[in-house]
Amino acid sequence: MKIASRLSAAVVLLSAMTILTGCADPEPGKGGTIPPAWDEPGTPRVGGMGGNGLGNGWNATDEKPSDWTSGANDGALDERTGVRRVAAPGFPKTLYFGFDTDRVSGSEMGKIAEAAAFMKSNPNLVLVIEGHCDERGTEEYNRALGERRARAVEAKMSENGVDLANIRTVSYGEDKPEVTGSGESVWSQNRRAVLWVGKAAN
Repeated sequence: MKIASRLSAAVVLLSAMTILTGCADPEPGKGGTIPPAWDEPGTPRVGGMGGNGLGNGWNATDEKPSDWTSGANDGALDERTGVRRVAAPGFPKTLYFGFDTDRVSGSEMGKIAEAAAFMKSNPNLVLVIEGHCDERGTEEYNRALGERRARAVEAKMSENGVDLANIRTVSYGEDKPEVTGSGESVWSQNRRAVLWVGKAAN
């Protein structure tokens, strides 16, 4: 009788613990507290600027910028960063990331070194680093992950001697895929940071 009573108590305790702690979700962004991307309203990036220079840049609920589809053109003004694109040899550069990580892999360090050398030779230009994600996870999670990816590349550029004053980071999360569709062959191309250069508009 005592054994049955103890077993019953253990089952109740285990059930309560499961309810309180929840179960791990293999898909990112489905639970827990997600840090906001720096350019969301009310969360300006410390020491940097939001999309319009005021720390309250574009977010997923706003109307998309007018240069959304033409922003890659030489001379186009990127509304989120205030940078006017300039055609430069070797740009844009695309760095790829593993699933659900902001770690810059060793295979991408050559691109970092090339971009850093260019920026040190052209201190009058601004480097924009866009962070992107695949479609999995929530919109908020992916915006935050995209920002972490952009900031990780920014840190590597700084380690290579690039002045942080000449770098702008921006996150598009899952909103600007390179390739549409599903499956790892698509997702691996969308987990990326895109580097391009330009001149500050103001």
